[in-house]
Amino acid sequence: MNTKLLLVAAAAAFATASCSQEKKTETTETTAVPGGEQTTTTTTTTVDTAAYRTSADELANQVAADLKASDAAIKTRLQNAYYTRGRALRDLDTQYAADTAGRYAALKAVNDRTTSEVKTIVDPAQYKTYTNSQGTYYSGPYTATVITTTTTAKPSLGARVGQGSGIKKLENDDDDRKVKYNNGAKIKRSDDGSVKIKRADGTKIKIDEDGNRTVKKGLF
Repeated sequence: MNTKLLLVAAAAAFATASCSQEKKTETTETTAVPGGEQTTTTTTTTVDTAAYRTSADELANQVAADLKASDAAIKTRLQNAYYTRGRALRDLDTQYAADTAGRYAALKAVNDRTTSEVKTIVDPAQYKTYTNSQGTYYSGPYTATVITTTTTAKPSLGARVGQGSGIKKLENDDDDRKVKYNNGAKIKRSDDGSVKIKRADGTKIKIDEDGNRTVKKGLF
């Protein structure tokens, strides 16, 4: 009797350990049949969460090494991000099995969401390194990358008119401010907001206080 009890206890313990590695989901479908009756079908699906966790851990270790991130908390957060991504990709395979365009867009959204989450985990320098190597971490479309914008300041009016020749003379009175350049160009600004410009080639430009522009070309 004692031997039988021990065998039963061991079997129960093994079943409990196995369930801890898997997650079961149930899907219930109700179907109407002639006569107004309904039939209910319940399908139980086992999801191997351990496989997704292993894959996530491996990728997190690789990324942490590439980014030289030794903090255990960072690695843990990366593992969770990649685990969530792996589960999301599994759902895509089922949801968009016959919809290539829809799957592409959904895959892009998952990858972008993962990259955005990584941005909150690592520092800016590490994130830049990460986005430059995304193709080695996971395949598929992604757009959440570092974008460097270069803004070129528009040259000032004086720089354009003087053409780098330097200022020859400055004149200021109560109403006007005049600048003469070594290349022969001149700018006159009045207190009412109007501007008169004479370029080195003789072209004269007048901009009144309302912003209206008049141009008179030089003879040569």
